[in-house]
Amino acid sequence: MDELVERIISIINQREQNTLFLSCHTPSHINQGIRGFLYNKHIHLTEVDILFLERFIKKDDQDPLVKWLYQSYDYDCCLTFELAFSNTDLIPNELFNECSVKLLNNQGKQYFRFSNKVITYQQIAMLTQEDILLLASKQLVTDLARERLREKKVIVVERSSTLC
Repeated sequence: MDELVERIISIINQREQNTLFLSCHTPSHINQGIRGFLYNKHIHLTEVDILFLERFIKKDDQDPLVKWLYQSYDYDCCLTFELAFSNTDLIPNELFNECSVKLLNNQGKQYFRFSNKVITYQQIAMLTQEDILLLASKQLVTDLARERLREKKVIVVERSSTLC
């Protein structure tokens, strides 16, 4: 019995470290049902385009990949989308507000967006040079926060879109 418990704990611990990599254009693992969720805590989707993001935000149940990814939340999976485009104005704000998805550019840098009118030091304190802060055109950044962004060499991109 102890051996069974140890094996289960081992599988659970290994799952926490495992990542399933899929292409948005050839999502072969969705045909395996929940198997991918049972053995992988993280789902990393590459080649994500704006059309897929729109379907994901709308929870398009006609798209098998979207349906499968939303099912992954039932298994406490973490989603990462590696975007296939570089125009940050095309990234829907809903991904930051309503969906718990980590967004990366094709160089592995993570996008962050805050909905506050004023960005403070407290919000950006943990950002690093591996991160990209997206600012809406009307957002302000405190002087202390701006200094921290320069110090940590965080890329700041001002989007032409406004706050939602």
